[in-house]
Amino acid sequence: MTEISISIPASAQPSGKAVFVMLGTGFDEIEALAPIDVMRRAGMDVFTVSMTENRLVKGATGNNIVADMSISDLSPDNIDWLVFPGADKSEDAVNLNEDLCNIVKKHWNNGGNIAAICAAPALVLGPLGIINGIEATGYPFLKEDFEKNGGIYSEEPVVIGNRLITSKGPGTTLEFALAIVRNVKGAETEKVLREGMVVS
Repeated sequence: MTEISISIPASAQPSGKAVFVMLGTGFDEIEALAPIDVMRRAGMDVFTVSMTENRLVKGATGNNIVADMSISDLSPDNIDWLVFPGADKSEDAVNLNEDLCNIVKKHWNNGGNIAAICAAPALVLGPLGIINGIEATGYPFLKEDFEKNGGIYSEEPVVIGNRLITSKGPGTTLEFALAIVRNVKGAETEKVLREGMVVS
């Protein structure tokens, strides 16, 4: 059997504020990669971050993704948006370690922006108190977890708050991504993307 080696490029070095999509084992590939694609089409600076030191991250359906950087490469000073895709309840992608929890809480408490989809609003943001008293949405089957942490559950596919954008699941991913684009780049850029991507 022939052994195949893959050359992994050096870790990315953002030059300023950017969007960071957080990838842990078991992350939902559609909910992570589609927004990355859409945001990059809009000209946004977007980087993928492994939640560990291993930049090779395995998604929910078995796709292995090489993240742009590991968690130790992430500088809080560079964070404009943190984006969390969903995952099964048992997966690392929605069970943050203490250090990452502290990064997320500090970012939020300092006025930072967060976007989360599917299981992430209930399982990532809920335990951190971020959705407490806030109208948001997420995966319908986790509504109980959502409300247990004080979230006001909405049936809308995407809920856009002042600094928080949440969405229901894989089927709402494009609308989720376009909502982030609209917030960062404006309605005209969103309109152009919708037309080019044939999103009605």
